[in-house]
Amino acid sequence: MKNGNLIVNIIFGAAIVLLFVLYAKKPSAEAVKEPVATEVDTSLDAIFADEEMVEANFPIAYVIVDSVMQNYLYYQKLEKQYQNLVSSEEAKLQKKAEQFQKDVEDFQYQIEKRIITSADAQAKEAELGQRQQNLYAEQQKKQQELAVKEQKLLDQLIDSVHACIKFYNADGKYKIILNNAYQSSVLYAEEQLNITNDILKVMNARYNAAIQKKSK
Repeated sequence: MKNGNLIVNIIFGAAIVLLFVLYAKKPSAEAVKEPVATEVDTSLDAIFADEEMVEANFPIAYVIVDSVMQNYLYYQKLEKQYQNLVSSEEAKLQKKAEQFQKDVEDFQYQIEKRIITSADAQAKEAELGQRQQNLYAEQQKKQQELAVKEQKLLDQLIDSVHACIKFYNADGKYKIILNNAYQSSVLYAEEQLNITNDILKVMNARYNAAIQKKSK
């Protein structure tokens, strides 16, 4: 059997584009046994109490979704969890790959020292070949599982952004709100139409409010 090329390269790409908008559930009457603190106000008036929202000269605005992903607090939490998952899966496969490499080296040593019969060598070579295929198949399976998980989180991110934009534009001030992220179809848009910071502020405010209510 040829030396080398039996170890499986185990490389996983880290995914990131994953987000949720938390919707705080109201406590039931049975669960409330004593007065609780005033509920956090997540209305637009409260969120933008100390500053003005972007005023529209005409009913079009845009959001840079890439920026939302990078600065949304809940996304940062999910990204860390996802990276930990990737690292964990990579470590498991790496451990198997290292053991496989060790067994290959032991087999090569036995061949070189002629301390294994031809029949045993053929059986061992077949076993190692099967293990190599299994490692590769496991690697592919894990990559597919992570890709599916990434896509689901991405879909949830888009749903979250849509929900926040709908909340933000409840008064119907804007008739069109575009995604001006990298490689989008928007070639030019004036900065005054950019409501990214407003959307991000709403999303983070709602997330922080949900965390506060959960900690009570």
